[in-house]
Amino acid sequence: MHKKLNLSERISRFTQKFWRFTKNQKVFVLYLRILAFLLLACPLIKYSPLSGISHSFRIFYMFKSFLIILVSMIVLLSWNMNFKFKNFIIGYFGFKENDSLFNFGFLWIIVTAFLGIGDAIWLVGRQTQFMKVTFWYNLIQLFLLLWLVLTLVSVIKHAKENAHKTKIVNVVDEDAMKEIQHKKSFKGLFDEEETEEQPKEHHHTYEHHEHHSE
Repeated sequence: MHKKLNLSERISRFTQKFWRFTKNQKVFVLYLRILAFLLLACPLIKYSPLSGISHSFRIFYMFKSFLIILVSMIVLLSWNMNFKFKNFIIGYFGFKENDSLFNFGFLWIIVTAFLGIGDAIWLVGRQTQFMKVTFWYNLIQLFLLLWLVLTLVSVIKHAKENAHKTKIVNVVDEDAMKEIQHKKSFKGLFDEEETEEQPKEHHHTYEHHEHHSE
């Protein structure tokens, strides 16, 4: 009973945390969960010898690629769902908070590892005719590439917004510098007038002294 309560509490906490996410975070977290399910549940490779029973293989059999994809998936889920992990990455590695760029980088790693599996199977299948990728592999491949493109679009959009902000700041700084220079030149003009007036006053005082002595 206690375990059930703990499980229900965890589900409740996760639901509350999920609804606090932004729209983009919610969509991306759902995408990652669907991707994880497809990678773990669906066979990617089909082996069909001329004589014998065909076999299907999941991603577990490609251990190195599976390990790279697994670590990348864990990092992505942690970055998008765990605020402590995100703060740790930002604080320890000095990585600025940019969800789109971070997601794109790790999606790129996953896509690279996944496409490497397909290229290897395609090459072997072309030589032996015994091995080929499954329908599920092609579906996951399209799923990955589609989201990679969407994330890249988000990265470019974010970069343009930052460039626009930087441009505005630069314009403000230039105006401020012009105003400071104008004030300096204006003050210098008065300083020159004061220096010109001082000798005249001195000369006038000298003439008045001579006239008084006579």
